[in-house]
Amino acid sequence: MTTQAVTASVFSGSGGRDYSATATDGEWTRLTSTIGSAQLGFAQTGALITHIQSTYAGGSQVFRIRNSVSQVTKIVGMGFKVGSGGPAPYSGAGYSIVLAQDDVLEVYTAAVA
Repeated sequence: MTTQAVTASVFSGSGGRDYSATATDGEWTRLTSTIGSAQLGFAQTGALITHIQSTYAGGSQVFRIRNSVSQVTKIVGMGFKVGSGGPAPYSGAGYSIVLAQDDVLEVYTAAVA
């Protein structure tokens, strides 16, 4: 198993917040806030999420917002390799969910074959 750096910016109408983790390829990894190491739901409880941009070092990546209690997945999206640009300015246009305290941001990465 290899690891890679993963970052994500989660935006709401009142601004955004950055999250990061060192993800192990082939399994789901939970990201925490770069300021204070809080999980998504604690850091942005009640925020209306409008878009997400997620990047990774290499290979491929999918992200999701999931409620850690009910296990319901609310959003799924694709990340972009660092330096590839992706669609500007974000990868997740059109999201419209309100975050609950139990929501977490997770990524699934795969190494370059």
